[in-house]
Amino acid sequence: MQGIRKLGKVQDNLVEVSPFVFRGELLLFESVRPDTPDNTRGGRHYLRIRRLPEGRRDVTGPEEFSACPVLTEFGEEYTFGVPFVWNDEIFIYASLGKKPTVDDIHVFHSRTMDNWQHSIAVRGADEQVFNSSVCRAGDRFIMAYESNFSAEWVPFTNRFAESKDLVHWTPISPDRAVHGSDRYCACPTLRHIDGTFVIVCLEMPHRGAWWFEEFAATSTDLLNWTMSPANPILAPPDDRSENINNSDIDFCGFGDKTIIYYSWGSQRGDEYLAHAVYDGPEEAFLRAMIG
Repeated sequence: MQGIRKLGKVQDNLVEVSPFVFRGELLLFESVRPDTPDNTRGGRHYLRIRRLPEGRRDVTGPEEFSACPVLTEFGEEYTFGVPFVWNDEIFIYASLGKKPTVDDIHVFHSRTMDNWQHSIAVRGADEQVFNSSVCRAGDRFIMAYESNFSAEWVPFTNRFAESKDLVHWTPISPDRAVHGSDRYCACPTLRHIDGTFVIVCLEMPHRGAWWFEEFAATSTDLLNWTMSPANPILAPPDDRSENINNSDIDFCGFGDKTIIYYSWGSQRGDEYLAHAVYDGPEEAFLRAMIG
């Protein structure tokens, strides 16, 4: 997508991360994997938040990234996490790393990052759930989440849930809200602006080819989707300097820029965390996807 500048790799074996702003500081939420080099929990999944340089800017590279202080660690055995901030409180949505037959999305929330309240946010309906994303839309909150709910859907497909308080969620029936049931459509990042939902997902645009790019789609009702004229939002270069994959994009506005993090690699275990920037506020970034 025009306007995005890739800035390079910052760490190996760290994939699902999200930049976000809390009390004016730029932070990074991370789902730590068993093989993440600085895993402090004996090779188990867990969740953590670090402060990017003084909370005022993004890092310049791997050395500065590794020096950023970790503010909190929690949620042992959980992964595929994503943050959302509302009314001076951090909400983290995540699911178990070792998948049960029927899976749930859990919520951890805190105002201090010291003590986290924990409960089930979305109860799985004979399904396993993976990545999720949350946005505000008017007087409600909407969550997109990967699901294998239907055998007729192509893995992965995105379902939706709604909430008034960010703790108690109600899944929306797939006949009213679904995205990507006819193709591989993973790792959703959901936003809402000007009455329109914008979802950015990992797709395989060349059917049959092991090649992954980030594509955006827009909708006003969560059921009927239009592909963005700005696609692909993010893609590996043709020279394969980022292998065959750009995935797990998430972003936030900070000042007059949009801070972007994503993963590149093989989609077969070789994974590298990288960052990028869009030279404009998040609102402009989203409106460019709407076209």
